Amino acid sequence: MPGAFFSEFKIISYDQVESTNAIAMQRLKKGEAGNGDIVITKYQIKGKGQSGNSWYSSNGTNLLLSIICTDLKLEPARLPMFNMLISLAVYNVVNNFFEGNTSIKWPNDILVNEKKIAGILIETTLSGELVKGGVIGIGININEEIFPTDLPEACSFYTITNKYYDIDMVFKMLFDQVNLELSKLKLVDFDELRKDYEPLMFGLGVKKYFRTPEKEFEGTISGINSIGQLCIDSTDGPLIFNNKEIAFDLAHS
Repeated sequence: MPGAFFSEFKIISYDQVESTNAIAMQRLKKGEAGNGDIVITKYQIKGKGQSGNSWYSSNGTNLLLSIICTDLKLEPARLPMFNMLISLAVYNVVNNFFEGNTSIKWPNDILVNEKKIAGILIETTLSGELVKGGVIGIGININEEIFPTDLPEACSFYTITNKYYDIDMVFKMLFDQVNLELSKLKLVDFDELRKDYEPLMFGLGVKKYFRTPEKEFEGTISGINSIGQLCIDSTDGPLIFNNKEIAFDLAHS
């Protein structure tokens, strides 16, 4: 792929693991990983989501993988762009199947019809003042037929269409998209990227309910600022949040 971020890749496949991100991070920290190595599994015992949450998936039904980046050499200030590019890559894959009904729930979830179909967990390592390496954990619900009752906001390709999909085909699409989007990392500036990202945001310009550790409130997302923070207009005035400081109340919305 011309201009690709990963010049090559290696698939490390498991039938079952505790967490693909845990294995990928271990390999990265031990110097046992190559740039573009992909840890993929059919089943995770302790799948990791954002903020310490678990990721639900039945055996063999979904796409569960972690992509290793060994040579990022990225200033921490550019990490929001890294995250946005990955979100755009996953969005593009899902939107290929559900065009017009797909959105990005800041910062790391992909929704279809306001239900979560994919999640992203990015973990990084530092070397001096630079982000040296990273692991991109991605889960996409593909052939999951039924979700637990405590996950009413989850969906899959199957629950939307009542059809089964080729997981390998979705994987190939995903890796191509990740490769394509990350190839832009050191070429585009933040404002240029924000113009692509913001129109796809769930809740942009629409009143939604949110939760913080201190309160619940109604507000309207106005976008993201120059360091990737979420900007919300509320009755208390403009508010700014970092990742993990705020959650959408999807049930209330």
